[in-house]
Amino acid sequence: MKKILSIGGSDTSGGGGIQADIKTFERYNKFNIVAIENIVTMSPNTWGVKQYPTPNQVFSAQLQTSLAVDLAGIKIGMISNMDNFNTLIDYLETANFGMLLVDPVMVTKVAINNDQMVNLETYKKQLLSKADIITPNVLEAAMLTNVPAITNISEMKIAAKKLYSGGIKYVVIKSGNRFADHVATDLLYDGAKFELFQRETIDTNFNHGAGCTFSAAILANLVENKPIIEAVQEAKEFTFQTIDRSIKLNKFVGHVWQGDNNYETTQ
Repeated sequence: MKKILSIGGSDTSGGGGIQADIKTFERYNKFNIVAIENIVTMSPNTWGVKQYPTPNQVFSAQLQTSLAVDLAGIKIGMISNMDNFNTLIDYLETANFGMLLVDPVMVTKVAINNDQMVNLETYKKQLLSKADIITPNVLEAAMLTNVPAITNISEMKIAAKKLYSGGIKYVVIKSGNRFADHVATDLLYDGAKFELFQRETIDTNFNHGAGCTFSAAILANLVENKPIIEAVQEAKEFTFQTIDRSIKLNKFVGHVWQGDNNYETTQ
């Protein structure tokens, strides 16, 4: 069984981050080991979010644990401060692994205020340049390319070219349900051509974890040497299934469901 390391945030509510990775990779018969860089909590009365970075010594020890594992791939999500970021870069320069996917979790469905976040230029030069594939949403892609917003496919293509120029093999930009046309559009750019993956959005507010699930599913496909177009297309279909089967956690939030059966739907 192939093994994948997830590096990122632990979502206490169970919907996104490391939790989404574990559930997704298991559906793809991949064994997931983890390095938790931060813990995210939610207020019991609102969808207010707080983030607590993992102490650097603890984060480093988790990465060291993974050195004893033959890794088919690494998925990197939210990195919350510079000390841990520098430790991560050092680790990537010494570790042996296959495919590297970076999901630059900077702008989510909720606002996370953290003045210790990594400088964007440093992030691009030291981390994104090492990635085989990156999967930002349109808000994150706008931040990374220094534009006010990405609101259509033409702007997605411009951003993808800019991101690709940083040395990345594949760029996937996700629109989610943010476009006015009610179509979920994902754009793949390989440096030569663009590929669009589109489906009508599902009318639900309970889709927390969809982006993490999509990125994890892409990586699970790529470590099996599936062609990139097939990997993204299949991951998109899987993600839509998880949204369609989403569960209502409470009156404020609901999560995608990666399980096969015995779920409570929001319909």
